[in-house]
Amino acid sequence: MKLSTVLLAIAVSVPTVSAQARGGYPPPPTTRSWVTLKAATDQRRYTPGQPIKVRLTATNTFKRGAYLRFTSGQRFDFTVYSVGKSEAVYTWSAARMFMQSLGSLWLKPAQSQSYEANIGDEMGQLKPGKYRLLARLTNSPRRIAAAPVDFEITNLSLSMTARTDKVSYKIGEPVQIEIAVANRAGKANRVRFGSGMTYDVIISDESEKPIWTYGANLRFIRVLGEVTWLKGETKTYSASWNGVALPGETIPAKLKPGRYRVQAVLQSTPQLYAAPIYIDITD
Repeated sequence: MKLSTVLLAIAVSVPTVSAQARGGYPPPPTTRSWVTLKAATDQRRYTPGQPIKVRLTATNTFKRGAYLRFTSGQRFDFTVYSVGKSEAVYTWSAARMFMQSLGSLWLKPAQSQSYEANIGDEMGQLKPGKYRLLARLTNSPRRIAAAPVDFEITNLSLSMTARTDKVSYKIGEPVQIEIAVANRAGKANRVRFGSGMTYDVIISDESEKPIWTYGANLRFIRVLGEVTWLKGETKTYSASWNGVALPGETIPAKLKPGRYRVQAVLQSTPQLYAAPIYIDITD
């Protein structure tokens, strides 16, 4: 899916304009920089719990090469606000730790450096509504900010939950996943699907790299369709992972002990995501 394009923003020094002047958001950039930062999300509309993928691209627009200097291992940050509100509802760095060491990035003229990350639910699931994402690099002394990106959380009037049969497994031990999708609309609810694939399950390692998906080796009819949930109805689904990572390009990926993320997805339009489950895999 193509990333949505947003305007560029220019680097700033510490702002002096009051936040109230812009309806609560941080003030706009006031000074130019040799680097511009572009931010984009993979979609404009999401459902509650759905990961929001963000890409930041820093480009040297100066005629000579130059450094970006950092005071820690952190290179960027995201802050999310409800549209029109002054208090942030999500900050990407809040639940993360970074090495306290100096670092730098050298960019040649016209050279770019991209960063990608997911906005998750570490600070609580975003509720249906309109939101504004502010993205910036954490270079010092100037902090380069991108133009804000607006997105929306929509409600399908469905509630999706998932669970595994255990919380800890041995390497190679099967994992059973049970999924329930309940209609909360108070009436019959008709949901659109882009193919015969109703749901999927994605298992990722600690680096957020997917290692297995339920639908990877299955075939589904590629026609639009609709599924109706009656008033108060709950539909259940199941998937079984054999505990082995999907093959890589040449050889099978070796599964390692660690914490893994289990994410169930209803393949509706738009997609609906259950809250992620975390399991431990041991020797």
